[in-house]
Amino acid sequence: MYDLEDCERFQKTETVDSIKSDVIEYKVSSIGDDEFNEANTKNQEGPIDEIAYKNGLIPLELKRDSCAADNEKILRKLGRVPSGDFPWIPVGSLGPLIIIAHHDPLNEDTWGIPDILCVKTVINRDKYYSLLDDLQSSLDHNPLSAISPLDGFNLPADGQNPISIIEWFIDNYPLSFDDKEKWKSLIRENEGNKILSPKDYKGLPRHYGVAFFKLFKNIQCFNPEEAPVQSSFPEQLLEKHVVYPLHSSDSFLYLLSESPNIYKFEDEWLSEGHDPIEIIPILADTDSIRSVIAKGRGMTLKSSGSLEEGELYYSEDQNLLEIDPVEIANINPLNPNVSPEDVVKWILFRSISERGSDLHIEKYFNTARFRARVDGSLKTIHSCSEEQLPRFIALFKNYSNMSHQHQNLQDARFGMKIGRKRIDVRVSAMPCRKENQKLTMRFLDKQDGIKELSELNLSDRQSNVVSSSMNRDQGLVLVTGPTGSGKTTSLYAFINSINSDDINIHTIEDPIEYEIEGINQTQTDEFHGINFATGLRGLLRADPDVILVGESRDEETATAAINSALTGHLVLTTLHANDSLRAISRLISMGVEPYLLGDALAMSQAQRLVKKLCGYCKRAISVNDRVQEIFYKNGVIKEPTNDPIFIAEGCEECNGTGFLGRVAIMEMCPVGQTIAGMVSSGASMVEMRKEAAKQGVLSLYQEGLNQVILGNTTLEEISKLSHFGSMS
Repeated sequence: MYDLEDCERFQKTETVDSIKSDVIEYKVSSIGDDEFNEANTKNQEGPIDEIAYKNGLIPLELKRDSCAADNEKILRKLGRVPSGDFPWIPVGSLGPLIIIAHHDPLNEDTWGIPDILCVKTVINRDKYYSLLDDLQSSLDHNPLSAISPLDGFNLPADGQNPISIIEWFIDNYPLSFDDKEKWKSLIRENEGNKILSPKDYKGLPRHYGVAFFKLFKNIQCFNPEEAPVQSSFPEQLLEKHVVYPLHSSDSFLYLLSESPNIYKFEDEWLSEGHDPIEIIPILADTDSIRSVIAKGRGMTLKSSGSLEEGELYYSEDQNLLEIDPVEIANINPLNPNVSPEDVVKWILFRSISERGSDLHIEKYFNTARFRARVDGSLKTIHSCSEEQLPRFIALFKNYSNMSHQHQNLQDARFGMKIGRKRIDVRVSAMPCRKENQKLTMRFLDKQDGIKELSELNLSDRQSNVVSSSMNRDQGLVLVTGPTGSGKTTSLYAFINSINSDDINIHTIEDPIEYEIEGINQTQTDEFHGINFATGLRGLLRADPDVILVGESRDEETATAAINSALTGHLVLTTLHANDSLRAISRLISMGVEPYLLGDALAMSQAQRLVKKLCGYCKRAISVNDRVQEIFYKNGVIKEPTNDPIFIAEGCEECNGTGFLGRVAIMEMCPVGQTIAGMVSSGASMVEMRKEAAKQGVLSLYQEGLNQVILGNTTLEEISKLSHFGSMS
């Protein structure tokens, strides 16, 4: 937390002497043309950090030689045809702001985008021309408009505050009507809050709080996700102070920080015997700083990711684990002198650092195989001889306090601490053939697992459906999908959106995956007679307003949930069903009375996770006639589209896969009077789907096609959902 006056510590964006432009004030000396050209040339010479420091900008070391599709997208949103041949290059975004780069800090060609909407960075000359060539080839194929989307743009008046700057943003930024209404509701949500730092805003998408502070305080800021990987500072030090080096040299350190007060970091760094340097704090989002520190953890492991090879043949025969990233980086798991304990830590560390959600340990021919599920697909990260498998399994069982019986089904958990990051691990042991066992682990990130609604990639319609359902005083909200489809993440985001002092929220879960302050969470415990059904009945005596039931597994639990929804409670639960409307028939088949279900149901949602295209390397292609026909037949376009779709390419950021992370595909069906009546009367699935389609509900496949059009995934990924067809 810091006072607004403390922002003066962040480097200002003005230069040092001054002429007035229509966008921002600059200062230059009154000199002749020849002298000015000479001064301009000198201003571009030297290391990029010195050039940046002289001009009040940010130095940036870029590895990529291509302009990412997402960067081109925000350029098209804000810019027009450039006025010259050497404009600034888009290299990233910070919420609504565009991050641009140039080797010449005095260049004025920003594609018609006012400086206040730009985060300017300095790159070296060769990198600039490589990026310019790549961007130009894309713009030759699909030119920018000659008309600026920012016509009528006005600079913010003096004396702006954290709320009034959002009002200015609504009036001047190119937003749709629905987006403007959404931002107006966020203003109402934040009015009366004491906003002293970007993280004090409530409900804003990531980076927007930082961007708004830049807009009304005119301070330097940056997106940590666009920062290069660092190796100069120990991760424990960065995590302790929540900072990240954007650029470091012998003279300067540009440091991403949540606060301008970096004196404790500076003192600790100097106390270790390092030479003093000029430290320039750059405002950045707190969660993003933590994420980029975690992202850099596994980079040193990639070079040692080779697998033991050999001939394959059939053979005859909550405890806390602390992992030091620095020590693990020096381990070679194939070295026979490395202890099994260190190999296990290396495997866990690599799984987490590569964004693995699960880890599978199993016998495969004559080897022990370790596979991590990354972005939905299993990937072998280590293998060794089968003789070592019992030792590894014994270690994992020790960590989780499991019995060492081979033929027992067992479930347990343990905790991991990597630096300052805490991760819970759910462990499942299954007997396999010939006295073997398979272990499966699920990783639950305590810090990054809880999402805001703004991070779920919801459309305007979906946001309205969720808001309407969660603001009801009673009803049943169903979220369906297979294991690992993100149901729990969605439910947590839903209840966290209404988490406030005047609402009593209580959950009954197996297990408690994420701990949320302000929400009362109960773990099922069969030994003490607490299951979903008995726990739910007990919760009703605890005066809850909102209840979350981890899963409706049987008739008793489902009936109890519906009865709770009919007696003045908002109840959220999960169910295994193929789509949103089949969840209704699933509940009826479990023994729930249709007339009770029709009265109780508020919303039914089905979801899946699909691979998300890497924003750094995805490549645009034109939409051919076959794809146009698919879009048109499924009702996602009404006329031929000229916008491109994207395919996977592969780069260093995504390990050559072309994909980075996953995106949720959500089929949301609000249950109004018409569909409720159809449920109560036992209408057929075909009739209910037709009615849902009339109300604007899109099937999983149609929602997936929309994600293709938005550039988030590929048609090949969405083809896995094609059997759902369109809603009608």
